[in-house]
Amino acid sequence: MQQERSGARELGLVVVTLAVGVHFVDGAPLWIATALVVGATMAGVSNLLSEWRPWRIPFERLVLPGLVAFSVLGISHVFAPVPWLVLVFVVTWLLVTWVAELETVDVSASTSEASEPHADGADPTQASDSVADNHARPFAVRGGALGIAFLAFASVGGFVPGGLAGDGKTLTAGALVATIALDALIGGLAGYRIAALRPHSRREGLVAFYQYALASGHIGGFLRVLALPRLFGPALLTLLLYLVTGFRESPTPIRRSRRLIEESGLLVLAGAAAVVWGLLAK
Repeated sequence: MQQERSGARELGLVVVTLAVGVHFVDGAPLWIATALVVGATMAGVSNLLSEWRPWRIPFERLVLPGLVAFSVLGISHVFAPVPWLVLVFVVTWLLVTWVAELETVDVSASTSEASEPHADGADPTQASDSVADNHARPFAVRGGALGIAFLAFASVGGFVPGGLAGDGKTLTAGALVATIALDALIGGLAGYRIAALRPHSRREGLVAFYQYALASGHIGGFLRVLALPRLFGPALLTLLLYLVTGFRESPTPIRRSRRLIEESGLLVLAGAAAVVWGLLAK
C-alpha cells in the first residue's frame, strides 16, 4: 500500500508538470499533448495495479484518472501563468494523487482480510477498519466523479475558444459543436464510472454511458447558448449529472421513493433559479 501511495504521488507530479508545460501550447499540438498525457496517466494507473497493459484493466478503474488528467491540462491552460499556475500546480497534484490512490486500492484483498479477521493473528480492529473503507469507497468514487466532472466541464474553455462563457472569446459554430461533444463525453464517462459501482455487463455499461452523454450534450449545448456567466454552466451540468444519477442508480423505484422525488424537485427549482440569476447577471 505504501508503494502504491508513493507511485500515485510520483504519477501526480509527472502529470501536473506536463500540464504546466502544455499551458504554453495551442492548436493541434495541444490536442496531441492532451491525448498523450491522458494515455500516459491511464497507463500509469494500470502499472500501479500491477498490469502494464491498460486494456486488461477494468475500464472503470481508468475513467477518473483519464478525466482528471484532461481536467488538469484544460484548467492549467485557462489560468494565467503568474501567479495562479503555481496554485494550480499544487492543488492538481494533490487531486491527481488522490484519484490515483482511490482507483488503485485493492478492494478484493481488503475484503478477504476483513472476512477472516483472526487468521494469522490479525487484529480485529484493523479488519473492521478495512470493512469501513470498503463501504466508504463507493461514496468517495461517486463524489470524486461529480467533482472531477465539474472541473472537466470548466476545463473545456481551455481547449475550445469560447467554450466557457464569460472568457471574452467569440463562440463559433464549430466551437459550439466541439463544446457539446466534449460535454457529452465528460458526462458520459463520469456517469459510467458511477454506474459501474454496481455489477454490470458491457452492454449495461454502454447504455449508461449513452444516457449520461445524451443528457449532458443536450443540456450543455443549451446552457452554452444561454451564455451564463463563467462557472454557471459547469455547475448546472454537474447538478444535472447528480439528478440523473439519483434517478438512474436509485435502488428503489422512483415512484416509491418520496425522498428522491422531493430532493430532485428542490434541486430542479434551485437549478432554474440559478439560470434566472445568471441571465439577470448578464
